This record gives sequence, structure tokens and C-alpha cells, in this order.
Amino acid sequence: MQETYALHEGAFGRAVVLELRGDLIAHAHAEMQLALWLGGARAEAHVGSKLVRYSEQLALGTNTYESHDARLLDRSGPAVFLVLYIAKPWLDERRAATGRPFHFTAPGVPLDPAVRQTCWSLLDKIVAPQDHPRADIDAEVEALLHAAIESSSQAGRPSGPAPRPQTLDRRLRTAILYMRDNVHEPVAVEDIASKVGLSRGHFFALFRDQLNTTPQVFWSAVRVEEAVRRLVQQEQPLTSVAMDLGFSTPGNFSRFFRDHMGVSPSRFRRAATGSAPHLLTGIP
Repeated sequence: MQETYALHEGAFGRAVVLELRGDLIAHAHAEMQLALWLGGARAEAHVGSKLVRYSEQLALGTNTYESHDARLLDRSGPAVFLVLYIAKPWLDERRAATGRPFHFTAPGVPLDPAVRQTCWSLLDKIVAPQDHPRADIDAEVEALLHAAIESSSQAGRPSGPAPRPQTLDRRLRTAILYMRDNVHEPVAVEDIASKVGLSRGHFFALFRDQLNTTPQVFWSAVRVEEAVRRLVQQEQPLTSVAMDLGFSTPGNFSRFFRDHMGVSPSRFRRAATGSAPHLLTGIP
């Protein structure tokens, strides 16, 4: 079966349709994420100690840099997802406008029939973008995200710490800046801890307490973020992207990207530039 992939970019971030054919390692994203299972193989995800089993009635919501994985529960075929990656500037704007936190309080996001219908309506627009104005797709994404966050809030118990404080620890901010400035180098997290004057244990505790993730997962997210930027905004050959990001071979880069994004970098680039086929397979 052909790997299928579609992508829409808007002010909110990215909306992606993809087939997951293998498990994803624990990873994180610079964006808030809402992942909705559309069909195909059953799947589940861990967010910290919480288990979310995808279904027609339950999606996954993760906050920025929150570590999570993905596991297929059967190998009969791929699982098909609609995934929204919500950019921080858009979130900050909505928080300022509404006075609401825009934070998933639990990783399991219940989906009532109305929310599910919004999901399918958005899907129709993403796989046939030539038939729908960009503003209509953006508005559909916003409606779905608002409904999902409201559903998460009503679900009750938080999945982890409360929304992080506005000001991160100075050493944590210095470490993040160092990661971004050295994204092209294969730097060990222990070396980054040493750069900011922290022991390995204290460094890990700081990431856990303020970002609800680990330094390694965050470091990988920074590299994925830069890889996505280069794939979308530049025309570098994939080999050059791999070398510039510190990977020893293009194959290692492709495996890293697929493990974190669920799709190869070449297909991601084709979808982002509009040359990928907008097809869906694997849906019963």
C-alpha cells in the first residue's frame, strides 16, 4: 500500500494527514499537537505515565515539548491520522485574546459526534485544497482545536504539571539557546548541562519540572524543528540537510526524521510543496 501524506499550512501551524506504518519512539514537538485517529490499525500512545488508546471517541492532545510515543496494536496495515501542530505564536495570540490558557489538561481528548464531524469536514478540505479557500481550512482548524481543548478541560484531571510558568529558569533558557545555536552539531546532553553549570541530574530535573520532558527528547525536537524548517523553506538536497544537521549519513537522518514524524523527509517535502498526491488509504 502506498504511503499517503497531505499537508496544509496556515497561521495556526500545520495540519497533516499521514499513515503510520511503524511505532514512533518517545519524542516531542515545538508545537502543541492534536492527533485524531481516522482508521486502519488500532494504536495507542504514552504521555508520561498516562496511556491513551486512540478510537473514534478519543484523540491525543499534547502540549509543547511534552514527551509522547506511538505504538501500533496490530500489524495488519497502517494507522491513518489527522494531526494538528499548533504554533506558539498562534497560541499566544489566542491566549491574549481570550484570557484562556489553551492547554490540554489531560492527554486523552474525548470526541463527541459534533467534534468528530468537524474532524471529517476538515479532512475533506485538506485532501482537496484546490476546492476550498485557505481561510476556510484555517477556520475549520480553529473550530476543531477550540472544541478539543474545551473537551480536554471538561475531562477533568490534569495529565501532568499545570501550564508552565511564563519565565523559564535562566539556565534552562541558556541551554535551549545553546541547542538552537548548535543544532548542526551532535552534542551530548551531558555537555550541554556542563555548559550551563548543572549536574546531569539537576539538568534532567529542570527539564522535567518546567517542560515536562527530558533534555534528550527536547534536543531531538529542536533538531526536528530545524529539519522541518529547511525542508519547507529551502531547496537544499536532502543529503545537504542531513550533513548540515550533524548526521553522518542521509540514511541516519531519514530514520531519525521518520521515527519522530512518522513520514520520510522526502515525502514531507513533496507534500509541503504541493506535489504529493492527496490520497487516503487504510480507512475502513
